Amino acid sequence: MSADIKVTVVMPIYNAYDYLRPAIDSVLDQTLREIELICVDDGSTDPTLGLLKEYQKNDARVRIVTENNAGPSVARNKGIVRARGEYVIFLDADDFFEPELLERLVRSADENSLDIAVCGYDVYNDRSARFEASIDGEHSDLISDGEVFSKSNLPDSIFQSTTGYVWNKLFKTSFLREKGLTFAPELYVFEDVHFIITCLSMADRVGKIADTLVHHRIYSNQSRPKLFKKYFRQVPLVYLKTKDFLVSHGVYVPLSRSFINVCASRCYKIYNLLWHDAKGDFFDLLHSGYADSLGWFAHEASDFEDTDVCEFAASVGLYTHKQYLKLVDKTNKPQLTKLKAENLQKRIKKVKYREQISAFFAKLTRKNKKK
Repeated sequence: MSADIKVTVVMPIYNAYDYLRPAIDSVLDQTLREIELICVDDGSTDPTLGLLKEYQKNDARVRIVTENNAGPSVARNKGIVRARGEYVIFLDADDFFEPELLERLVRSADENSLDIAVCGYDVYNDRSARFEASIDGEHSDLISDGEVFSKSNLPDSIFQSTTGYVWNKLFKTSFLREKGLTFAPELYVFEDVHFIITCLSMADRVGKIADTLVHHRIYSNQSRPKLFKKYFRQVPLVYLKTKDFLVSHGVYVPLSRSFINVCASRCYKIYNLLWHDAKGDFFDLLHSGYADSLGWFAHEASDFEDTDVCEFAASVGLYTHKQYLKLVDKTNKPQLTKLKAENLQKRIKKVKYREQISAFFAKLTRKNKKK
């Protein structure tokens, strides 16, 4: 690290020429001047690289790294490795900062000895050219402005204490490197969620500034649902990889309630966003074993913060999607929140046994038909 660089801003870029100037200008115009901007061009085919070189020629704080379409996780990891700043922050190439963002986050981090400093954000709708309030979910008021927190005082809700977005958080560079915290290159969706959960599980001190200091650009109200529809099969893998990290670092058990709530509630929301056929694929994917591996059935109903999410989790264990829809169509939606975890596990075990027997005889029947 360099003594005269306080913050490294890492910006992964792929064909973002149309929106790149506002993003870069918002970094170089920061009131905190002791910064560097690492632009990782991920094989752009538009004029992005030429624009970056123009900025580099005019401002020595701009550094360019080139990559060959390896994805945002690899780009961000390259930025972490090359960072010379005491702190690291990530900015998407179409988002933009308020001028005082870095100065305020660094001041908070320095004064409170933070591993992570979080700030508020809003959404800039590119289609309407308007700023819209962010929707942080049920836990937006869990942490007060200026409060310092960690897994020690919020074990049951640490992963709900902030969003899974990476671009409204400042990280101590030494914290990331000492804990070996990086983005998972194999993940194409929710790679930031995996990163944020692992960071929160390792951090000793996290602080919050409630003011809106980052503007996240969206192109329509359907942008994230479209992403889910494309990559929904990866979602359970993201959380399974995250759970493996928590287990291997010895923090899963004390943080398991927070973990099952954040992953089960997210899966439930994604299920409701998907179209009919994909709903069935996603539901049956969870039913096939992922939900069990994620630990959903090892918790009592009282551990779930939302009864609808609890019902969804239990239903995934007991039914295929086809069976589940039949129950719902009969307005006989299963009431499973009163089931003890032990009884639920017994019922799921019986279901799995019956499915194995059915699969065995189905396979036997197919063999006999071929003869």
